[in-house]
Amino acid sequence: MSIDDFHSGRTIKATRKPHECEQCGRQIEVGSPAHYAAGRFDGYFYTQHVHIECQAAATAYADLNGSWGEDFPWFQHMDRDIDWTGWLLEHHPIVAERLNIEREEDEVEA
Repeated sequence: MSIDDFHSGRTIKATRKPHECEQCGRQIEVGSPAHYAAGRFDGYFYTQHVHIECQAAATAYADLNGSWGEDFPWFQHMDRDIDWTGWLLEHHPIVAERLNIEREEDEVEA
C-alpha cells in the first residue's frame, strides 16, 4: 500500500460543534460551513476540519505549485521565509488575515 492509504473529503453546510481549522489554526464556529476529510496516512487514521476559504486557498496553492500528496500545503506550519505569503495576501486575503499575515508596508506603518 502507499503511504496515503485512502482519503475522503466533503463539504459540511453547518458544523454541529466548534472545530480547529487545520490550515489556519483558528476556530470554526458552530453553524459555519467547513470542509471535512478523513483518511489513513502512513498507517494512522486522521480526521480534519478546514474553513471553506482555507481549503480553497490550499487547493489553489497546490494546483499552482503541483504540491499534492505529501507536499500539500498546511499554511499554519509552512516556513514564512518561503515566498507564499505575498501570494496568499493577493489571492486569499481572508486566509492571510486569519494567519496574521500583513503586507510589508502595513508592518512599517504599525
